Amino acid sequence: MLPHEIVFQLRDLFVLQNTIHWIKSIAIDDRTFGHFKPISSKRFLNDCHEYIFHFTVDGKIDIDRLALGVPYQDKSNIARWSHTRGRDARCRGNTWFIPYQTIQSREKERPHPATFPVQLAEWCIKLHAISSVKTMLDPFLGIGNSAIAAKNCDVPKFIGFEIDKTYLAEARRRLQLK
Repeated sequence: MLPHEIVFQLRDLFVLQNTIHWIKSIAIDDRTFGHFKPISSKRFLNDCHEYIFHFTVDGKIDIDRLALGVPYQDKSNIARWSHTRGRDARCRGNTWFIPYQTIQSREKERPHPATFPVQLAEWCIKLHAISSVKTMLDPFLGIGNSAIAAKNCDVPKFIGFEIDKTYLAEARRRLQLK
């Protein structure tokens, strides 16, 4: 319930405009796509998704719904729906499948317990139309995936806060490689 408690705490300051579900792993029939962080428990299921809460000041911020567009399965929809403007793209919706990458060594490959793919942050930037994002803030920088996404998307200014010096050093090292 912690993510939802945070939403309630912020409701006097911001409007929850969208809730996105980041699917890290999914099993369809007898196949698994992606990867998850296993939970060693006799009571709880493995958590294969996480919430992304899209807060805005007034809940009225336009987004670029087709920036992450996916092709129509039924191509007749291209002509049927005027919002496509002739493009073979529909809104991806609020369920994003970006696999959580399997790692062999947390220390070497992902030295932070709560990382997310760079692509996830890039998609959030694209949703707001890359050209309109002038400054990006991450109050929990970790190893810098959001900073790398900002750099990849040419965001002019990035501000990040991190209290752990080891994680900050890793973020700086990774940004130098990009």
